[in-house]
Amino acid sequence: MIRREGRVPAFLVVAVSAGLVLTGCSDPGSETAAEPDVEETADHVSAFWVEREVRVRTLDRMLTEGDSNEVVENTGELRDRLFESRIVREEGDGYVVELDEDQWDTSINLSRIDGALNDAMYHNEVTWCGGPVSGEEFVDAYLDEFDGNLDSHEAYEESIVDYVDCGTGAP
Repeated sequence: MIRREGRVPAFLVVAVSAGLVLTGCSDPGSETAAEPDVEETADHVSAFWVEREVRVRTLDRMLTEGDSNEVVENTGELRDRLFESRIVREEGDGYVVELDEDQWDTSINLSRIDGALNDAMYHNEVTWCGGPVSGEEFVDAYLDEFDGNLDSHEAYEESIVDYVDCGTGAP
C-alpha cells in the first residue's frame, strides 16, 4: 500500500465519521424519561370547541327569537351541512337546534360543520341584545373576551349561556 504524506487514510475518515454520528445520537427514551409526564386532561378545552359552542348557542337563540324559517333561509349555501350533521332539524312549523353534541352526526368533518355555522353567523343578525349586530360580530366579541380564559367545558357552557342571554359572560 502506498502512503502519501498529508493524506488521511479513508478507513480512518469513515471510522471517525461513524463515531461522531453515534456519539451525537442519543437514546430517544433517555430524553423523555427526564421530562415530566404530561397527560391530556379531560378539562382541556379546545378553542375550536369554544367557538363552535358560541355559534351553536347563538344560532339556537336566533331560531327562537326570530322567524326560524327566515333564519334558516338566510343561513347561506352551507345550510345543508347543518341538517346533515343534525345540528338543525325541522320541528313543527319551524326549525330547532340540537344542543346535545352526542346527537350530532360527527362523521361529517367538524371543520365543515364549523364552516356552516360560520356561514349562519355571517348571514344572520343578533337582535335581542340591543341594536342589531351580525352573528359573526357577536361571536367574535365573546371569543375576544373569553377564549382561553376559562378552565373547563362546564365553565364555558355557563359563560356562553349567560352571554347569549345578554349577560356579560363573566364566570
